[in-house]
Amino acid sequence: ETTSLSSGTAGLVAAAHLATLESPADIDAGSPTARFSPDGKYFVVVVRRANVDANTNDASVFLYQTTDVFDSPKPDVLVKMSSTSSDRYAIRQIHWLADSETLVFLGENPGECSQIYEFNIRTRVLRKRTNHPTAITDYDITLDGSAIAYVAEPPEQWPVPKEQESGREVVISGQELGNILAGHHFQPAGQQVFWKRSDEPARAIPVGSGYFVPETKVSWSPTGRYLVFPALVRDLQSRRDWESYDDPLVKQVFAAHAFKGRISPLQQYLLFDTTKLSLTVLVEAPVINPFDTFSWAKDGQSVFLSSYLPLSGSDGAERKAREFNKYSLQVTLPSREYRKVKSEDFPAGEVPKAPVELTVDQDLNTPPKLYVFAPPGQHKTLLLDLNPQFSRLDFGAVRTIEWTVDGIVVIGGLYLPPDYVPGKSYPLVIQTHGFVPDEFSMDGRSEWSSGFAARPLAAKGILVLQTWKLKNLKDYERISTNRQLGGTSEESILNFNALAYERAIDRLVDDGMIDRNRVGIIGFSRTACFVGYTLTHSHYQFAAGMLVDGISCGYFEEIAVPEESRDINFVNGGAAPFGTGLSLWMKSSPGFNLNEVRTPVQLVSFGDYSVLTAWEWYVGLSLQDKPVDFILVPIAYHIGVRPSQRMLTEQDIVDWFTFWLKGEESLDPAKQEQNTRWREVRGQ
Repeated sequence: ETTSLSSGTAGLVAAAHLATLESPADIDAGSPTARFSPDGKYFVVVVRRANVDANTNDASVFLYQTTDVFDSPKPDVLVKMSSTSSDRYAIRQIHWLADSETLVFLGENPGECSQIYEFNIRTRVLRKRTNHPTAITDYDITLDGSAIAYVAEPPEQWPVPKEQESGREVVISGQELGNILAGHHFQPAGQQVFWKRSDEPARAIPVGSGYFVPETKVSWSPTGRYLVFPALVRDLQSRRDWESYDDPLVKQVFAAHAFKGRISPLQQYLLFDTTKLSLTVLVEAPVINPFDTFSWAKDGQSVFLSSYLPLSGSDGAERKAREFNKYSLQVTLPSREYRKVKSEDFPAGEVPKAPVELTVDQDLNTPPKLYVFAPPGQHKTLLLDLNPQFSRLDFGAVRTIEWTVDGIVVIGGLYLPPDYVPGKSYPLVIQTHGFVPDEFSMDGRSEWSSGFAARPLAAKGILVLQTWKLKNLKDYERISTNRQLGGTSEESILNFNALAYERAIDRLVDDGMIDRNRVGIIGFSRTACFVGYTLTHSHYQFAAGMLVDGISCGYFEEIAVPEESRDINFVNGGAAPFGTGLSLWMKSSPGFNLNEVRTPVQLVSFGDYSVLTAWEWYVGLSLQDKPVDFILVPIAYHIGVRPSQRMLTEQDIVDWFTFWLKGEESLDPAKQEQNTRWREVRGQ
């Protein structure tokens, strides 16, 4: 017997996050769902599940013998861990060593910060390989396990500066405004990189004052002599020639980050030689997507990568070519001499072909299940049902719908209430930031939960449209080059988003499914800009809006948080908001058009720093006595992992839209202050 979610509370629905496998992005090539031992006899999968009662993220390592998988074996649970003190998963980045019996991974238990562990499947011994005083965020290990490199958080992010102790003045030179307002008058320290052999003490790799190490990846050469990792360039003043590269990101960065002292988002590969104990730049050029195309030669004496070439020392046609092109390179070590190669010259990965194939089967209405099959022609066998409890719940159906925007077909996912009645006119919430057609999701977008609550909203009798995806990916070029939509690619995409929301409303009204006067919309992260633009420039009336922890594309953000707004100039017509560029901003920027807002808006910021990006909306609407509500979640992350944050955010989304679209207030006694506050907002 199934239970309809419409009979329960939205909070309980929000808590029912599905169990998932380790992200495919964390898995080596060869299988998108599992890690096979080098000899192919075993494989492991990492299962993640939120523990709402304990506010933990629980993880388990399941071991399977390859020869037994078609007999529906129960998994051998090797390790269980729970994360309570951070917004990281309890077990991640799991690797096999060459002996095919040792697993290495990042793990943490309650009250601990993440460390490197190893587990031997034969002896069943769990061993802690590091005992670092701060959390380790990434690592790499040689195949024999003899050498480890890792990236760790700094020991003290905000020590008392000497100038504060002595009462001297503070020189402002590139510091971030949010840090200054918090009393931190200097640049943050960044991550630290360490390396160690066997059981020797770990040694730090000093990167110097010219670089800032973010949460990044490290990569050992096969021999364990060289280590490569990317780092952010602290000051672009000494690299002004980079501005000549014909790369959108580089141009955006120089438009917003090129003044003295600013940490830029442009990176370089740093090469550490463990024999000479030397740290050098691998290639004197900016890195756009670190490790996107990067591999070691089998002998460890060279590295293959895609990169720009240095501009210094070149002129004429050669310089022009280097400004406009990235090249496939082989860099020989330790000389760092490079030569152009073909992409097919890159060494092939050493991952052996899996003896059996695994697949996670899911769709919009079917929760993920892990299947195994041995080609060719073998029937699939169910290996693991990740969420057997879901068979007892009626979530309501999800449909893929299509609509046309200026001749371009887009698709979205329409979440229906469990008790949906055809022909009834429902309220609608438009959720943004893309749509994945073959993905089962509780919240509508990859379990991010920060700005999404599709099934909880549907359980309250609200249709939810998750937008959008192009039916033909080639149409993306048509949008970005359409100068009738905007003067830049970014501005064209911005206007297309607004049109996509409007045409979706028209489609659902024509189908008799929604009430045009009860439509809400929510923007998260980058789409907060898109939704903000829609609320200030569209003639469509929205009954409620939310802007969650995103960029505002506003003037105050451009000035106060330039490190978060490097492409806002391009969104607002292609020029900075000064001189002739100001007229473009006056036309496009949401912050300069808040007088046009006719919608009650809730702003949500995760962490004190992101308050700056929403401040223009809050003050601008407040000064005009327009309805605005501002929520700060002080200890929270952009994409929440901790169950308490995810539940809090989703419940707030449900409460806000049911209040405005259905006229219903929360019955929770703890929410009476919220109800009173929102009644006052409604009075405006």
